[in-house]
Amino acid sequence: MYILDRIEGDWAIIEYGKIMLQLPKELLPENAKEGDILHIHISVDIDQTNRRKERLEEKMNRLWAE
Repeated sequence: MYILDRIEGDWAIIEYGKIMLQLPKELLPENAKEGDILHIHISVDIDQTNRRKERLEEKMNRLWAE
């Protein structure tokens, strides 16, 4: 269970069991307030990941070609 513990400046402090996490508060819904239970979903964007890998490979190839 993720609980919004507090907001400090630009950061949301999230309690997850005995662990405290910091996330940019801009990731929170507008109506989120201290004590709210949050649902957090994280997934991998395969398309963006592949594009990033391709860009990095192109950069490396240009560097090695010089």
